[in-house]
Amino acid sequence: MKNLQLHFTFLFLIITGLFSLSIAQNTPVGENGMVATAHPLASEAAIEILKNGGNAIDAAVAAAFAIGVVEPDGSGLGGGGGMVVYLKDKNESYYINYYARASERASESGYSGSKDAHTAKAICVPGTVAGLTMAHEKFGTLPLSKVLEPAIRFASEGFEIDATLARLILDRIETVMADEETMNVFCEDEFPRMEGEIIVQPKLAKTLSIIANEGRKGFYEGELAKSMVQGISERGGVLTLNDFASYEAQFTRPVYGTYRGYEIVSANAPHSGLCLIEALNILENYDLKNAPHYSESAKVLHLIAETERFVYADRTAYLGDPRVADVPVSGLISKEYAKKRFEQINQEKLDPPVYRDIEEGDPFPFRKNKGAYSKDEVNSLLDGHTTHMSIIDKDGNCVALTQTLGLFFGSGQTVNGVLFNCAMTNFSYRNKKSVNLFKDGKQSRSTIMPTIILKDGKPFLVAGTPGAARIISTLIEVVINMIDFEFNVEDANLAPRFFVRDNEDFLYMESGIKPEVRAELEKMGHTIRVYEGIDLFFGGVQMIYIDPEDGKFYGSADKRRGGKAIGY
Repeated sequence: MKNLQLHFTFLFLIITGLFSLSIAQNTPVGENGMVATAHPLASEAAIEILKNGGNAIDAAVAAAFAIGVVEPDGSGLGGGGGMVVYLKDKNESYYINYYARASERASESGYSGSKDAHTAKAICVPGTVAGLTMAHEKFGTLPLSKVLEPAIRFASEGFEIDATLARLILDRIETVMADEETMNVFCEDEFPRMEGEIIVQPKLAKTLSIIANEGRKGFYEGELAKSMVQGISERGGVLTLNDFASYEAQFTRPVYGTYRGYEIVSANAPHSGLCLIEALNILENYDLKNAPHYSESAKVLHLIAETERFVYADRTAYLGDPRVADVPVSGLISKEYAKKRFEQINQEKLDPPVYRDIEEGDPFPFRKNKGAYSKDEVNSLLDGHTTHMSIIDKDGNCVALTQTLGLFFGSGQTVNGVLFNCAMTNFSYRNKKSVNLFKDGKQSRSTIMPTIILKDGKPFLVAGTPGAARIISTLIEVVINMIDFEFNVEDANLAPRFFVRDNEDFLYMESGIKPEVRAELEKMGHTIRVYEGIDLFFGGVQMIYIDPEDGKFYGSADKRRGGKAIGY
């Protein structure tokens, strides 16, 4: 297979120390179910539910609640996200958008992007509980109380801090210590908790128990909601009881595309699944299958990088909350539009020669309705933090789920054990023509793009990643590694990554991309920044490959992050 040579190349880089983490000797395999998440306990929670008779949706909900406990820097009850659900017997896909939404009074807070990211002013209405309980109500089979048992157990009995969380606590100690309740969780005697210590969260366990018994209403209405609103208000935030009571997750269809005979099912607007589809549509005009891998070819890497830069520019210009903006989704994912964008790529050099000078295209002629938006400035938050999980059950039902607090530890504000998001950081503020311009009650756009890929009507890949702005480029690269370069799931995940976008000054890449390739890229006009080994900067892909020949599930948890894939 084509991936064999590259497998040994990556293995050599690991042995010689150029990769900082080792590849697993055996890829996890399952026939009855497979789970890949960013934390072993979350994966174990999902497997526990599957073994107790739950389906993929039950397992995903269990893992999502659990990971908010054991990976509290990245997601939780105070955040939001989105999930793609595929039901095998119906051959139907659904998207649940439960991203955070601005308060009806957000404009009264005086929020400042330069100083308020880790304050209560940055908090938007959390959607996690609404989205997870909606998914469970529509598709789950086990009682909600059963599904929440692992999360409640991890909160009440505690869990051991791993190296990743310990490092993040230390790196973000000012954020952690700015709020007393947050500090009490992650510090002891005002000293950051270290790897191997046990975190117990009794307040969070109590809140989770209320949700287990009362469902969505237990969180968004009643005494718990009143207490959270009061606590946020005391910290300078403006969320209201009506914000909580009126929040509803959006049950919609995903965005669909095709790539070389595969069906792409991903997160609909205002999330970024259309960016993956647009990029693949552009790359479909080039024979990648018979080309060298991008880590060994400057020409191929340049083409993909320029494709990504074009896609990011279009996202900046056109992607926003479709409830209040005219988002030209059908134009952006049009094959004809992609052909036009492909023809605009200069395959010999960086063009325009400054990354930031790239211009958006015009997708409107490729759809029925016309409209226009001006290009927006983009707030590049390079430390944004999110989490992803992929699940499949014995019947072939799949869930790809991504959720977030925004930045690491979100707003830094904790009430009733709930660490709240900082989703106000995702809006645009200065450019009054921006499609992502802040407005009370609005939902910002997001780079999350949980994705399921089908082949001949059967699941082929369940995937997604955290990584803020890098989510889009990372998933593009993983998908072409699987489809075009025919890597196995572990090699596709381990392959070196790169990132560039419309508001960057550099082409970032991992050191696994050959030095001679980097040198040639510099001659083509690129300015290179290299990360040694493999780095969390480039995300943490959790994915499952379903072998079309034997039907078995092969899982991969990204070595850039402390996750785990488990099959049975």
